[in-house]
This record gives sequence, C-alpha cells and structure tokens, in this order.
Amino acid sequence: MSNSYHNMTAHYNAYFIALEHIKAIETSIEDQYDWNYNLILPIFPQFDSTSASAFTPQIEDCVEKASLAIQRHKGSKWEDDSYVLVGKARFYSLDYQNAVETFKYVNTKGEDDNAKHEALVALMRTFVEYKESNNAIAVSDYLKKEKLNKKNLKNLYLTRGYLHQKGGDYNNMVQNLIQAEALITNFKERARINFIIGQVYQSLGFDGEAYAYYRQTLKNNPPYELSFYTKLNMAQVTQLAKSNDAKKIRKYFRKLLKDRKNEEFKDKIYYEMAKFEVRHGYLDQGIAYYNLSVRSSINNNRQKAHSYLSLGKIYYDSLAKYKIAKLYYDSTLSVLPKDELDYAEIEARQKVLENFVKQYTIIQVNDSLLYLASLSKDSLDRFLTDHITKAEAIEKERREEEKKRKRNAARLAANSSNSFDQTNRDIGSNNFEGAIWYFYNPAAVSKGKSDFKRVWGDRTLEDNWRRSNSSSNSSNEDGSPKGDDENEESEDTKGAKGKEDEEFKIDKSALIATLPQTEEDKQKLLDEIEEASYQLGNIYNFDLDEKDNSAETFVNLFERFPASEYRHEVMYLLYIIYGDLNNIPKSEYYKNLLLGEAPESIYAKIIINPNYRAESQAASEKLKKVYYEAYASYQAGDYLQAMNLINDGLRNYPDNDFVDNMALLKILVQGKSESIYKYQYELNNFIKTYSESELLPYANSLVSASEKYQINMVNSTKAKFINDLEKPHFFIFMYQPDQELSDALPQYFKTLINDDSHLKIGNLILDETNSMILISEFELRKTAEDFNQLVEAENPAEKINKTGKFFNFVITKDNFNILYQTKELDTYLKFYRKNYQQ
Repeated sequence: MSNSYHNMTAHYNAYFIALEHIKAIETSIEDQYDWNYNLILPIFPQFDSTSASAFTPQIEDCVEKASLAIQRHKGSKWEDDSYVLVGKARFYSLDYQNAVETFKYVNTKGEDDNAKHEALVALMRTFVEYKESNNAIAVSDYLKKEKLNKKNLKNLYLTRGYLHQKGGDYNNMVQNLIQAEALITNFKERARINFIIGQVYQSLGFDGEAYAYYRQTLKNNPPYELSFYTKLNMAQVTQLAKSNDAKKIRKYFRKLLKDRKNEEFKDKIYYEMAKFEVRHGYLDQGIAYYNLSVRSSINNNRQKAHSYLSLGKIYYDSLAKYKIAKLYYDSTLSVLPKDELDYAEIEARQKVLENFVKQYTIIQVNDSLLYLASLSKDSLDRFLTDHITKAEAIEKERREEEKKRKRNAARLAANSSNSFDQTNRDIGSNNFEGAIWYFYNPAAVSKGKSDFKRVWGDRTLEDNWRRSNSSSNSSNEDGSPKGDDENEESEDTKGAKGKEDEEFKIDKSALIATLPQTEEDKQKLLDEIEEASYQLGNIYNFDLDEKDNSAETFVNLFERFPASEYRHEVMYLLYIIYGDLNNIPKSEYYKNLLLGEAPESIYAKIIINPNYRAESQAASEKLKKVYYEAYASYQAGDYLQAMNLINDGLRNYPDNDFVDNMALLKILVQGKSESIYKYQYELNNFIKTYSESELLPYANSLVSASEKYQINMVNSTKAKFINDLEKPHFFIFMYQPDQELSDALPQYFKTLINDDSHLKIGNLILDETNSMILISEFELRKTAEDFNQLVEAENPAEKINKTGKFFNFVITKDNFNILYQTKELDTYLKFYRKNYQQ
C-alpha cells in the first residue's frame, strides 16, 4: 500500500506538473522559432538566452515540483524520471554544466533502465549544444551497446542526426533521420523530419530521393506553412524529361500565386520561380522574379535578404558586375538577420565589393578630372555644354516620371481599399532595377537631401518644419505660444510648390571649380590613382580571383607609374599571375626584369629560393637567441663581448627578418665604445639601409638625441676650436657630394692603408655642399701629418679620374666634434693654416 501511494502521488501530482512544464517549454520553443526554409531546417528548434529567460517561472516551478516528487516520495518508481525532468529544466535554462551533472547522476545512481537511457540521450544533446562533440560521440557509442525502448531509440537517432548536422556530415545525418522516421508516431513531427530528409537529399543532388520524401511529408498532413514549402521544393526537384514538364512547373507556380491563401507567401513563390529559371539557364527571367520577390516581401526580412543575396550572387559570380553586386550586398545586410549561418561570409564579401567600388571609382573619377583639365578652354567649354544638356534632359525626364508615379499612386489610393499595400510596393520603384528600397540606395538618398535643401534650405528636424515660424521660433517674447493656425500654409510652403516645378539647371562654373588647377592638384590625383590601382589589382587577384583583370590592372600600374613604390612587388605579382594563367613568356619576362633590377629585394629572393620565407623565419629565431645574449652583455657594460656576439650572429645569419634589430644593437654598442661621429654615421647608414624597418622611428630619435647632445656640448665649451694639438688626430679628405665618388674614394684610400693597420675609413656628409672621407685615428700628430703629405703627393683626384673641388687636412678628435656640429669649415681651415702650415 505504501509503495502504491508514493508511486501514484509522485506520478500524478508533482511529476505530472513538472512534465507539463517541460512539454509547454518545448512547444513554445517550436512555435516561436523562426523556421528558415531557405536552409536545411535544424532537427531541433534553436533557442537562446532571451528565450530561456522567458521560461524562468516555468523552469523554477518545474524544478520545485520535480524536487517534491524526489524528496517526499523517496523510493518511488518516478524518482529517476523526476531527476531527468530537473536535468531538462537546467538544459532549457542554458545551465549546461548542472544539466550534465544531473543526467550523469541518473545514469550512475538510477535504477530504471528506461530513465537512465532517457538521461543519456538528453546528456548527448546537452554535449552537442555545449560544443563538446567528443563527449557526445562517447555517449552515442555507449548507447550502441544498450537495448532502448522505441521512444528513447527514436530520440537517440534524432540526436545522432543533430550531432552530424552540427558537424556538417549530411550523409550520416540523413541515415539516422531515416531510422528515426520509422519510429515517429506524431504526424506533425514525422512530416517535419521527412521534409528535412528531402532537403538534405536535394542539397546533395539526389532529386529523385528528395521528391519521394517531400511526397511523404504531404502524406502526413503537415501544417499549411510546411505544406506550402514542401510543394515549392517538389517543383524544384521534379525531373524535366520534356519541355512540357517545364511548362507544367511554371503553370504550377502561377497557380500558387493566384491562391489567396498564399498571399503572404508571394515573396517565397517568386523566389522559387527565380531559382527554377536560373537553374535552367534563364538568367534574365530569374533576375526579374527575384526583383518581384523583393517587392512582395513586406514583413519577411529574412526572405527579402535571401532575394537580395541571390541577385548579388548573380551579378558577382555569373555576370562579374561588381558595382551592381555591391548594391545588392548592401541591401542584403540591411535586412539580413544576424543569426544566419553565412552572415559573416556575406558581410566579408560585401566589404570586398565596397572596397572594389571605392578603388574603381577613384580611378574613374580622377582620370576623368585629369582628362578634362588637359583640354583647351574651348574644348572644355564644348564638352561641359554637351554634358550639361544631357544631364538636364535626363533630370527633366526623371521628374516627369516621378509626377506620373505620384498621380498613379494617388489614383490607386482613391480607388483601391488596398491602397496602403500598393503604395508600399511602389516605394523605391524608380530606384535601381526596382529592387532597392529608396532609403537603402545611397545615391538616391544623397540626391534627395540635395533636392530638399535646394527647395527648403538647411532646416532643423523639428515639429512644423515647413512653417516660417516653427517650434524653435513659435513663441512670443513672454514665452507664450503665438496664435497662428497650425494648418495655415506658410509663405515657404506656398513657394515650395513653385520651386518644385522650377527648371533644373547645372552651374558650369561649379563644375569647372572641381577640376585640378595646379600641378600639385594633378599630382595628388595621380597619387590616388596609383594607390587605387595597386589596391584594385590585389582585390582582383586575391578576393575576386579575376587573374586576367588583375594582370591588366597591374600592367597598367607598372607602365603608367614606373617609379611606383610598388614596382618590385608588382613585378613579382605579375610573374605569379601570368604563371597561373600559363602565359610563361610574360611570367619569365617579369621574373628576369625583377632579378636584374632588384636582386636583393625580398621578392627576388623568394623567386630564387621559394623556401626563403621559411628559412628566413628559422634564421630569425636563431639570431634572436644570439641577440638576447649580446644585449645582456651590452647592459652589463661588456661591450667587447657584445660586439663579438653581434658580429658572429650577423656573419652566421646574414639574411632574415630580424637582422635590422641586430644591426641597430651593434650601433648602440659602437655608441658606447667609439666616437659620437662614428655613432651618428652608422645611425644614418642604418636609416638608409633599412628604410622599411619598424625600428626606423627609433633610429631617427637616436640621431636627433645625439645631435642635440653635441649642440649642448659645443655651446657649453664657449670656444670654437681647441689649440691643444698634441692629441690623436683624424685625416679628412673633403669632396663635393657625388655618388660615384662616395663609392670610389673609400676603395682608393684602402690602398694607402696597410692591411694590418688599425686605421678605419668612414664616409660622412658634413653639409649640403661637402662630403668627407674620414680616416681614424692617428695616435700622434706627426703620423697624421705624414699621411696627409702622402695623400697630397698621390693626388687622389688624378688617380680616380675625377675633377672637382678637393682638399684634405688633419684635425684632432675634439676639434672634429666641434667642426661636425657647427659646420664651420672655413673657420677651421683658417685655424688649420695658422696652427699646422706655419
């Protein structure tokens, strides 16, 4: 008696109420879910935190009632089932972790096998939603060994199918759904599963199997919406053996359009008609139907977005009209729900097209402006006159069409009880192909703003904006409202109607003002064309995979801008692109041109060694280890050890992405161990050698800091040149700046220095008119003067076969620092003649 009491009371009181809550939650999720029939339907309707929060009262009461069944009726045969309900309540509240623990508890502590199997199937789905597919697979494998009742077996097959659907494995998904379908007794559920199986087969190209399962869907008396989409899909997969079959399908579509029950589905019918026509090669008819679908979509943004997207794909993939495709992708994103699976991909393509149109427009507009600027005054005047005449005629025609549209709309509104619907359909009909709503068309909106300002002026958005005395100007001095009748027509309003009918005129002088007037203006436009051409070539190459257009764009850039900063990169890209196009002669031409012109560029190195980047990365990692050791020695003040490590590193790993870091560290060490002039020379050389290095700003700051230090040092001495001459000396050979001399003189002076000499040769720029060869350093004044006399006897200008202004002298290290900072060469030469040549 006791067991019977607890079993009955637990079952028909607490457990029953908790179960009803779970059923209500599941029904609510299914009813509220926005089924997207353009995609394969999910096996289980999806829900999120917003939906879960709406179920909070039911979930809390479910847990409470199920807990009563557990606590007050311990040992009843409904205890395990109550725990399962608690787990499901946790699942629908998105508390996956506690749901997992509850289902595991039932499996380990429960006594009812059916309840344990139900818990494991629910656990498997929880793992799927929790994105723990490996754990879900483990549960699935375990259940293969168990003997399940029909209900649990059906749910297991559905959950396995859901797992495979999430993983994109449609083959295994459909196999599990077929097994589940045989066990489903609910007609509505069976119809939906048959429809999903048909969708999968249709997506895989098995039209015959898809058609069979769509027929099974209809046999299960599905809800009208599912029935409607099933019939549409059946038309798509019908085998067309004869031309009459296509006519039958088109007739069937027209029949659906005429059915009043399908009024709200017209957008979908047109959409499927478009797909049918495109599938059979009638692109123009397909485009027309997609446009009709857009116009028919009133409250279904998801369907409207798919129609826009299909048009965008046609213009993108089939017609390669990217400017038009961009407009359709813009419209798609304006209405596409963000929960669409392909939202990120669609957004990425839209951004590509947006960038394409931007770069393409820059080239077109700037070229046009430059062309017009190159015309003579008379030719320009004739061109603009013709342009203005055509533009004004087009605008006049547009205004006439607009008047007709408004008259027709007014007549329809007066004669039709459905005027509001008709007006909505007419909105934007004069926009691009009738497919883009006015406010989604940037060009139309921009023109509308201009027309408004022309008629009404630049007015603030506020009540009664048409009136000369609007809300911002509608009170007396005491703050009380003025007594004007709100419906009274203002002077502005009366005049506006007349202004709308004014003849449209374009100001020629305003057009001329937009043309580039100076060489600087023209160069700016050319720079923009150069950059846009480079970007456009890359878009064609990498984003649109249009190799021919990419090659054409890059060739135009290469020939039009021979000194472009992208020249070497463009050579490399053309070498690759023409190779992909199997145009070997052109590919080899740009390869040889690059190797001959820039053999040390990274692009040339990649051609010579395709593994250059990988090898460079490996060398960089090894050089980094040496760098850290050298830097530690530098910080510790052991400059000799640091320099040895740096030289070894640069010798062993000379060509990689990290070498600029090591080269700059070497200069920092030299700054500590050698003279400041040497430090500045090496810094300037670094800036020239590593012009694209990320360390360039830091190197420039070091140059500025050292120059500032020298200025302060010279200013603090309050003297020009120091008369203490019995110190180490430098030898200086001055010449006018010349690249050939800069290369030849160091090689010449090496011949005058013994190989085992400690002397070093440097090449410095003193000012705009004087460069110098510096040889350092001579320990004694006499040895420096002897070397100076040797150079005078050798006559370097004659040896290197160059004419120009040359002279040489010696100078102490301290005086050189003063000379290098002050640039007062003439002053030092007077000092030199007085103190050295007497």
